[in-house]
Amino acid sequence: MTILMILVGIIMAAGVVATVMIGESKSNKQENPDYFRNTGRKWMSLTGIYAIGLAVAAICLIIFVDR
Repeated sequence: MTILMILVGIIMAAGVVATVMIGESKSNKQENPDYFRNTGRKWMSLTGIYAIGLAVAAICLIIFVDR
């Protein structure tokens, strides 16, 4: 059980790191100069996606522990 929780945490952390790395990559900035318009809205959307994912993971964990 603990190993599963650690694995989920590692996967989620890797997703966050990969998202930031892609967003800040030099090739992304060169190919799409409009990328940095409305960044506040984009970060809020990404934060919402990660928050929903974290909530779903927490609910699944609670259901799994109660069994």
